[in-house]
Amino acid sequence: MFLHAWDLADDGIEVITNWALQTGLNTLCLGANYHHGWLILPHHSRHRVSMTEGDVCYFRPRESFYKDTVLKPRVSRMAAKTDWFEEAAKRTEGQLRLVSWTIGTHNTTLGLAHPDCTVQNVYGDRLPHALCPCQPDVREYLKALCRDLATQYPLWGIQLEVFCWMGLAHGHHHERDLTGLSPLEQELMGLCFCTACRKEAAGADVDVEQVKALVKNILDAAFREAPQRPKDHPQTMAQLEDRSLELRKFRRWRQVCLASLIAGIKNSSLRGSACRLLLQTEFDPALADSADGFGCAAYQQSPSETLRICDRASLDLPEQWNGLLQCFVQLGMGVPQSEQQLYDIIAAVRDGGCNGINFYNRSEAPPKMLAWLAKTLPLFAT
Repeated sequence: MFLHAWDLADDGIEVITNWALQTGLNTLCLGANYHHGWLILPHHSRHRVSMTEGDVCYFRPRESFYKDTVLKPRVSRMAAKTDWFEEAAKRTEGQLRLVSWTIGTHNTTLGLAHPDCTVQNVYGDRLPHALCPCQPDVREYLKALCRDLATQYPLWGIQLEVFCWMGLAHGHHHERDLTGLSPLEQELMGLCFCTACRKEAAGADVDVEQVKALVKNILDAAFREAPQRPKDHPQTMAQLEDRSLELRKFRRWRQVCLASLIAGIKNSSLRGSACRLLLQTEFDPALADSADGFGCAAYQQSPSETLRICDRASLDLPEQWNGLLQCFVQLGMGVPQSEQQLYDIIAAVRDGGCNGINFYNRSEAPPKMLAWLAKTLPLFAT
């Protein structure tokens, strides 16, 4: 179960631990840090709506891990007197696995303070919410963050979220687009051409200037012709890659860049610890030697669609794979609609070949759905 430090502070760690055990859960996936959010909290004792502090951590970072990093973690006011990871580790030991739900490049506070570390699009605009994972300072910070967590607490695993390039759309206050950019155009607006990306891609034999010209031409046409588009305007990235070998090489280089970051975390940050490295993406052969777990998402999906998603994800696994393949299931936004439907969704995850399930999330889930989980999950204990 995904959850936040404010769950522990509000209900108490012992209450949460007992609830998890009685519900049939075996793992708490606790947020180590979190970005800004405007959240509905349907069962909090004091709030029904709350703004998170934003880009803060809920554990006590050790300064020695960040003495050589340009980017530094900022501690939540909630953690000024209480290290929630230390407390959770004490109360869950021998009863529940503790996983650090760790946010990577999604950090507006650090992005505003260090704009040179953020994604820079083809027009030279910076995306303040999006740190660039190719930037050396960002990579060192992310590795230090994971090393700090993995060696300071008895974690079963670290669950990485957005250890990659983020896109244009984010959810900023009054975020607006009257042009009506398509999904492809939004993706192109988020491609990073910062100094580090240009240098590293060029070193991988990519003609970066050709890629930039292509991306800019497509976007310029969208802005010029909106609400229409030119007749030959591409609708998908696959169509655009068919036109440009360099774009295909550029996007392949991005995959290699991220794979090297993940490998660095596994081989350096987690070295000497028993902590597993868990990803939220589907199986990738390039990451098979680095990751101990992959995942697939079935948010707001019917049981039949959940089964299809899990089937597809599990078919990609090699026969010798003995790690975790978990499905992420959201408790909210109208799904599940009943206790029976939740049962069927969980059964679909099992029958689809996944060997784990992670529910999102205790803070925001309606209490009725949490009650259904407590009635349903124990039926799968055997």
